[in-house]
Amino acid sequence: MTTQRTNRTVRTRRFARAAAMLVAVAGIAFSAAAGPEDQGTKYPVGVGIGDKVVDGGIVDSGGTTTLSFSHAWVLGLIDDDGNPTRKPDGSVNLGGTGGGSVKCHVFNKVKIKVQPKNADGTNNGPAREIEVKVYVPKKPSEQDGADDAAKARKTNSVVTKVGANVAGATIDGHKLVVNDKETADPKKNERSTGWIKVQQQAQQQAPVQQDDNYEDEIIEETSFALPAHLNGHPVQARMIASPVSCISQQLAMAMGIVPVGQAEMDFANHSALFTGGLTDIVPDANQPVVCNYGHAFVEITTVFGPPIHNQPVAFFILPPSFLPDQSTVVLGGNAYVPENHSGWLDNDTGLFNLMPLIVPCPADFNGDTVVNTLDVLAFLNAYNAGDPAADFNGDTVINTLDVLAFLNAYNSGCE
Repeated sequence: MTTQRTNRTVRTRRFARAAAMLVAVAGIAFSAAAGPEDQGTKYPVGVGIGDKVVDGGIVDSGGTTTLSFSHAWVLGLIDDDGNPTRKPDGSVNLGGTGGGSVKCHVFNKVKIKVQPKNADGTNNGPAREIEVKVYVPKKPSEQDGADDAAKARKTNSVVTKVGANVAGATIDGHKLVVNDKETADPKKNERSTGWIKVQQQAQQQAPVQQDDNYEDEIIEETSFALPAHLNGHPVQARMIASPVSCISQQLAMAMGIVPVGQAEMDFANHSALFTGGLTDIVPDANQPVVCNYGHAFVEITTVFGPPIHNQPVAFFILPPSFLPDQSTVVLGGNAYVPENHSGWLDNDTGLFNLMPLIVPCPADFNGDTVVNTLDVLAFLNAYNAGDPAADFNGDTVINTLDVLAFLNAYNSGCE
């Protein structure tokens, strides 16, 4: 019994630093963007600390790892009064600039559990634990603002998301993968997250830059820099794992991107742009931003082989009041992750990888694409060691029910 995988690899280079790496895409160029009209559906993930887990998190592989104020309370990092339950390791202004930024606590070496999710919200595989730096917004009374409402808006503007220090890390020998599956509706894709063991090979390469220190307390940039072409015009785009793609009003006019309608930029997408320092407008969960949108052909430059051509992708066209830097182009997941593909970041090798989406095979426990007795041995070793990966049924408890669940999956095999 085998599962076949064809890998494409994108190699990354650190942003805003001199360290040189490359983004590589192995295989032929692909032609379909991931839900090119879908700028709303996120890559979902659960986040836990200890025995507590919250749903509603998203993946933002170009950003920082943050917990919303309410989730930080559920997970025990702040108390009922909004004060830290342990001494913070620092403080940082996150998102926007100047008065538009949010004051956040910095917590180093927090052991968080990452729980991949299917598109329907159910767990997709076991939760795995990693120790990282986490940012939590301070309570409203500690924020700057004209009034209490403005201060509360800042505290509540930060969403729960796993950033580059999680999305690009190796966790128990696995990588966190984002999956895009097409549906009959071009404006709605099924997006999910999962685990994968990877072997990278790169045949095509495109230069990409990325922040080289996800754990420092000076947040300069939290997105990739990716050379690309829009409608044939060269741009230095920012690449984020949030699905939203956007362009400044000024560049849209120069590149022939014509507004064709209006749509809402939802709160989570707005928050990802804000905490990435791309906009000064503080997100408000009660006031979605209505923006013009248009379409552009996206071509991602490669060093060897043909460029990556994507079909017309929906872009929000943002005015100067929203996007102060009018030279900005943001490529979201709808622009660079193809439909029916999976992608994952690898901080260790500087690679962003793409491969055709496959039906997950839980019985392939060791991730070598073959289901055999080696998977049984790997599971039993994990089970005996109390490895979180042995929580096969995802109920947060490792017991004989996990053994039965694994054996059932093993006996069922893979399609």
